[in-house]
Amino acid sequence: MFTKRIQVPMNALVHNVVFDTQFKIKQQYPYKTNIKEWLKPVIDLEDFYVYPINGITGGLDYWASRERKGIFQNNGDYEWVMQTGNDIQYISVPSSIDGNFTDVPQDVPVALDIAYVGTTAINKIEVPSNVEKVFYSLSKPFGIQNARTGWYFTRRPDSRLHKLTYEAEYYNYYAHAIAERLIENFAIDYTYNYYVSKQTAICKEHNLTPSDSVWLATSKDEKYKDFVRANNTARLCLCEGMK
Repeated sequence: MFTKRIQVPMNALVHNVVFDTQFKIKQQYPYKTNIKEWLKPVIDLEDFYVYPINGITGGLDYWASRERKGIFQNNGDYEWVMQTGNDIQYISVPSSIDGNFTDVPQDVPVALDIAYVGTTAINKIEVPSNVEKVFYSLSKPFGIQNARTGWYFTRRPDSRLHKLTYEAEYYNYYAHAIAERLIENFAIDYTYNYYVSKQTAICKEHNLTPSDSVWLATSKDEKYKDFVRANNTARLCLCEGMK
């Protein structure tokens, strides 16, 4: 019933929006997005430039290939991040380690992954001035991981991405049309409110601690030792029980 990998289900309402959008993309259009406004109840990114990316992992790969600072992360955080030094910290909030909110470090440059925003109740994430990059997608909130859509937010403009996105209009129109329709139709806490009763029931049945992310729970029970990511705590994905 529990898995390590998070395979988010797509409920009928979300599926209908995605399916309907497929037939309404008729031509190339200048890139624009309402993602900052949609995210604002949780995180304010008005001071950042924004560029479309092919999912968070694609954005992280692009960043790592151009980052001159050495990258490091906490033990148990997202496994696809390349660690190259100790100058800028990659951190996920809510944390990929356990699905819970945590404070953003303020004593080191930070690249912030907010993949689990949209799967929790509304809880404000403060963005200190040392945060240089932010990565986001709708894979976790809406189960559109195969569409490979997302956003890369930067304090300073990225000349390469600016040319590709805003001048050449070279980005995934199809995926981002779906993303914009989803944030137009569903509030940022829609997924949490839709599934939280199921999360609560599963956790009660199996004596688990619900995470802030509705898809996850934690346990220190020895029987879940194969799910431990850090701090002797198992992170369990509940998605299979929510379909």
